[in-house]
Amino acid sequence: MRFPQLLSASLLILALPACSSTNRLFKAGLVAPSPFFEQPWLAQNGGEQLPFQKVWTTPDRQVLAEGLKTRKLHIAPVTLAYLRPMSKALASQEIGWGMQRQELAIAMRLREEFIAAFRRSRRPFYQLVNKPGPDTLTLQLALIELQPTSPKGNAVMTVLKFAVTPIAGLGRFFTKGTIAIEGKVLVPKTGRPYFQFADNEQDKLTFINTRDYQPYGHAVNTIRDWAVQFETMTRTPRGIKVGDSSSMTLRPN
Repeated sequence: MRFPQLLSASLLILALPACSSTNRLFKAGLVAPSPFFEQPWLAQNGGEQLPFQKVWTTPDRQVLAEGLKTRKLHIAPVTLAYLRPMSKALASQEIGWGMQRQELAIAMRLREEFIAAFRRSRRPFYQLVNKPGPDTLTLQLALIELQPTSPKGNAVMTVLKFAVTPIAGLGRFFTKGTIAIEGKVLVPKTGRPYFQFADNEQDKLTFINTRDYQPYGHAVNTIRDWAVQFETMTRTPRGIKVGDSSSMTLRPN
C-alpha cells in the first residue's frame, strides 16, 4: 500500500468517532475500583450522558442536600497512595533502561489542569478556594494507573508501518499507555462523599503524532480532557449530555 493510499485509509478510520459505538470500541476498559472509591457496588455506568465510565451519587438525603447547596470547591492534592504497579512489559523495560516513571509530576499536572478548567470557565458553577472550610466541598483525586507510552516501541512500529506494511500499526496494542483516575467530592461537615467518578483512558488512535514518542504525551492530553469534562458536568443540568472525548484524533501534537 503506497503512502497516499495509507493516508486515505487512516483518515477514513479516524473519521469513525462520529459513531458513538465505534468510539467506545477503541476506548480503554474500566479498571477494578481501588479502596479509594467508596461503595463501588452503587456506581453506575456513565453511559451516553456522562464522560466518565463510572459515576456514583450519594443515596443519603442529608449528604445530598448538603452537597447541592454548597457553591465553593477546594481541589486537594492528588493522592498516589492507590497507584498500581506497571503491568506492561515494554513500558517496564524502558523504565529499566532509564526512562522515568513521572507519577509525581503527572499527579501535580492532574490537579493543575482541574484548577485551570474552573478558572478558564466563563460561568463556573463552583467558586474555587485554596483550602477546605465549613462551607466548601472538597474534590479528592487519586491516580490509579499510569502506564507510559513506549517511545522506542512506537518508533519501531512507525518504521515497520511505512517500510513493511500498515498492519504493523496493530503493534501499538503493546506500546500504548494508559491512565486511570478516581475522584470524589466530599461535603464539608462530615467529609462523606457526595459524588464519585472513575475513568480509564488509553492513547488515542492516530495516524502519526509526536505524542507517540513521549512517555506521557497522551496522558497529559487525557488529563486536560478530564478536567474540562468535570467542570462542564458540574454546570450542566441533569439529563443533558456531557460528551466524552474521542478515542481517535488527527491532531499531530
